[in-house]
Amino acid sequence: MNNKHRVKSFLCRELIIIFLLGLCVNQALAQDLDSLYTQTMLKNGAQAPDFLIDSVSNTHLSDFRGRYVVLHFWASWCPDCRKDIPEMNRLYDEFASDSVIFIHISFDTEREKWQNYLGESGMDGIQLCEFKKMKESATATAYGIKWIPSVYVLNTAGRVILQTVTTEKLRKRLQLLDKSKVYIPRSKREAEPTFPGGDDAMMLFLSRNIKYPRLASNYGLEGQTLLKFLVNTDGSISNVRVIDNKITKEDRLPFRTLPEEEKRAMRKKVLALFAEEGIRVVESMPRWKAGVRYGMQMKTEYELPINYKIQYNNDN
Repeated sequence: MNNKHRVKSFLCRELIIIFLLGLCVNQALAQDLDSLYTQTMLKNGAQAPDFLIDSVSNTHLSDFRGRYVVLHFWASWCPDCRKDIPEMNRLYDEFASDSVIFIHISFDTEREKWQNYLGESGMDGIQLCEFKKMKESATATAYGIKWIPSVYVLNTAGRVILQTVTTEKLRKRLQLLDKSKVYIPRSKREAEPTFPGGDDAMMLFLSRNIKYPRLASNYGLEGQTLLKFLVNTDGSISNVRVIDNKITKEDRLPFRTLPEEEKRAMRKKVLALFAEEGIRVVESMPRWKAGVRYGMQMKTEYELPINYKIQYNNDN
């Protein structure tokens, strides 16, 4: 082997050694953090203390038996928590399901700051906050939380199988979950919100209540308006908005004879009328059956396309 090859071989060995040392340092750091900050946390095998999740449905942590649960203790004012949120979001996207529930328990004391940060961070899952300092929180005391962020993973029997302050160890444990042990009663499985009577009843309601805009009818314009809205836990509708709105057909003579500039103006007016009518009819709907997630009723976003089609009379 010539000197040039010896140098290359030596450099490769050096890079491999440095890489392996880096891995060892990261693993040791994670281990050191847990040895420092999880000493007061519940040990593996301990039964997780019960607490209220949702007062409306009277749902408690114990109601999630049969599923795996991630308990994430954090606060928006905590720099280390903020640093971990992007990875927590990635873990949620990768692992969250009806079988694996993420519950984020905040020690924020100001509702507005907490809610604003949730909106900014896009952190999904069940969000809880007592609006008490960590030292004053009964949940923090029950779970031995002295440091945040801190995370538990509970098995399907509600027992601790991990306590950690690092997202690295959380990811590794989530990768090992045995989904065959999950059991979810039919009554607690996920369900989409439904219009009273189902889809057929909703189509009948729309057909009876939509008023075709006269301007669109006169010029033979048809279209589709896609609406998104929230179905609240009580079945009421809120936050109705248009996310797509388009003309799908414009083949009648009155419209075709218009100058191009007037056509553009007409399309704009008709689309505004389609949107206005779509919002009006959705807001007039009766209460829905709320969506179910994690075994409890939750606010759920719903998309609904409304098609505007002219029914021509084919009688001779």
